[in-house]
Amino acid sequence: MEEAVKVSEQIISQTGRFNIARISIKIVGGKPNIPPEHPVVFDRWGRSLNVTVGPLTEGDDVALICRVIGGNPPPRVLWLKNDKVVDEKCEHNDGDVIENRLHWPAVSRNDFNSVFTCQAANTKLMDPRQASVMLDLRLAPLTVTFSVVDEILVADRRYDVLCHSAGSRPPASITWYRNDKKLPKMKQDDVKENVTTSEMTFVPSTDDNGKSITCRAENPQVPSMFLEADWILKVVFAPIVSLRLGNSIDPNGIKEGDDVYFDCHVKANPPSTKLTWYHNGLTLSLNSSARTMKSDNNLVLQKVTRSVAGRYACRATNSEGESFSNELSLRIKYAPGCKTDRVMVIGASRGESMDVLCEVDADPPAKGFRWKFNNSGETIDIGNERFVSNGTASVLRYTPVADLDYGTLSCWAVNGVGHQSVPCLFQMVAAGKPQSVHNCTVHNDTDGAVDVQCEPGYDGGLSQVFVLEVFAEDLDNRDDGQVLYRNMTDRTAPRFSLGKVALGVLYTARMYAANSKGKATPVTLPRFSFPSSENQMGFGVEVLKVSPVLIATLSFCLLLIILAAIVVMRLKNSNNRKRNGRQINGQAGDKQVIVHQRSNGQVSTAILETDTDPDLIQVKYDPSDPLKLRNGGVQFPNDPRNSSAGWITGGQSSSSPSSSSSPSAADTLRRGTTAVLPSSSTERPLADGHRVWDDVGVLRPFSYTQPQQQPPPQLLSRLQDPSELNGAAIKEKLMMSSSHIPESCV
Repeated sequence: MEEAVKVSEQIISQTGRFNIARISIKIVGGKPNIPPEHPVVFDRWGRSLNVTVGPLTEGDDVALICRVIGGNPPPRVLWLKNDKVVDEKCEHNDGDVIENRLHWPAVSRNDFNSVFTCQAANTKLMDPRQASVMLDLRLAPLTVTFSVVDEILVADRRYDVLCHSAGSRPPASITWYRNDKKLPKMKQDDVKENVTTSEMTFVPSTDDNGKSITCRAENPQVPSMFLEADWILKVVFAPIVSLRLGNSIDPNGIKEGDDVYFDCHVKANPPSTKLTWYHNGLTLSLNSSARTMKSDNNLVLQKVTRSVAGRYACRATNSEGESFSNELSLRIKYAPGCKTDRVMVIGASRGESMDVLCEVDADPPAKGFRWKFNNSGETIDIGNERFVSNGTASVLRYTPVADLDYGTLSCWAVNGVGHQSVPCLFQMVAAGKPQSVHNCTVHNDTDGAVDVQCEPGYDGGLSQVFVLEVFAEDLDNRDDGQVLYRNMTDRTAPRFSLGKVALGVLYTARMYAANSKGKATPVTLPRFSFPSSENQMGFGVEVLKVSPVLIATLSFCLLLIILAAIVVMRLKNSNNRKRNGRQINGQAGDKQVIVHQRSNGQVSTAILETDTDPDLIQVKYDPSDPLKLRNGGVQFPNDPRNSSAGWITGGQSSSSPSSSSSPSAADTLRRGTTAVLPSSSTERPLADGHRVWDDVGVLRPFSYTQPQQQPPPQLLSRLQDPSELNGAAIKEKLMMSSSHIPESCV
């Protein structure tokens, strides 16, 4: 076929304009052009594709076949990707069928939605025939991220955690894992376009510290294509503490002398900063001298004794708090030992049977006891039939019948650890009731406090206690009877302090000793009292008000004292020779005053010996020498049931409560509170048979001494006229023979 085409055209003028001329095409000879049929696209398996190819997975190869039928001249078949020619070679040409096979290897995310076009053309005069398919892909997630409120978590606190995934087609499915263990999904995923969001509620435990939480996003159509994000947990918590014995220690085989150690296991984040040990609930002091030491988290007890047995615990502290461990009881076995370290004194009379109890501490309990008796002559083993025993005690029935049966009983025990090293000792002594107290005195101070003391008698061979009973009776209303005012006990000595007593009350005191065998005969002391303000008759302590008049008076007295001292010194020097030759009752230099007292028609005489400084002389009877009076008051040793006691105090004589003389205010200030003692012969029996005196006499501050003996007959042979018992004369003699100033200025 031959074709001839003639084209005439005129183009471009010099003016730059285009002139278009007519084109005439003339075909000379041959057949006319015939366009091909529309291309058909097949996949590798020969299936016809219309719109899409796939979905394929990333990495898959694309294999497409474009088949074109007909066309004259034969068409040219091309493959284009996104309008770019990628393949123009025909692989098959069989008559009027032409095929072009496209192989596109390893598609990727970038190939998603790419358009593959098969184009067939056999002339430029006509548009090419074409068919297109779009590439569809299944895509894996591109990103997985956590949304966490706090980086550091606190154990046992609730947290909401979000995980986001994007880039998956179709949208990703999110799964949660903790240390490769799948967690249940509590909520449905939220999907927007290609972004998936999943929420998890999480309560971390102490075991989660250092572990990981994993968020896995995967395409459900491509299980093998997933993306994960890991979150390493930082969980803080207060210490978790547990206590246990050392691995090599048998808790049931610890005995005295062994070494023991405890292991305090602490789990804490952050690590603990302080570890404290406790014994029986109290903080344990750690020191090497007590053989109690700490090493890291271990407590070491060296050469343990029974005193360290008990409950042990430890406590750990960090910034999150503090925690106590469990308690462990430490049992320490030991040989028997006495419950008390002292020797027990047991008093028994002859023929009296006593049950002697021997108690021991032992772990495990004692399995046997033995007894011995020892006196100055022999040691005897006591047969098992004489006593009964259990795990903690043994009781021996013992009956002394002779002097040799008094001595020392010894008791030993034995258990699984060993024998008791030091026996329990019991001293058997002959015992009875104690003897009564004696030499009792009652003394009062100027402030009204009263002290009572006696000498103890024989204790009967046993420990004794002393009891003081004080009864009170109102002086103004004696019909009320006596009531118990004080009941006092002392285990050391018969000495009691009553403190201040009430005014206007008559007191009766009695004292006795007692032991386990009984009590001694009580000793009743004379009554005493401090009159009330209405009955004091000028006695008692008054409040001294400091005033200008008093200051002037005291100043004047002080001046008189100084002047009198000068005069007395001169007189004394001038009369020394005169007094040196003078003797009273046969002895030179002694100053004596004869004091008389009349009682029941008889006159008693006493001799007052003055000392070198007789400012204020109180003399009382000395039982050892009835003719000698001591400072502190004059007391004739007559039985108060037979006579009235006469007292001389401060230059005044008072033989009965009816005496008309009364002390001055100065005497009251100087001598203090007035006391009352019995002075008449009227007596009233007490319930226990002892007698006390109803009528009382008024005295100065006193010191009563229980009489020990009756006055000797020699005293009555030295009787003189009772009119010589003159307090004023005695005072005058004393002042004439001394250098003292009159009492009125003191």
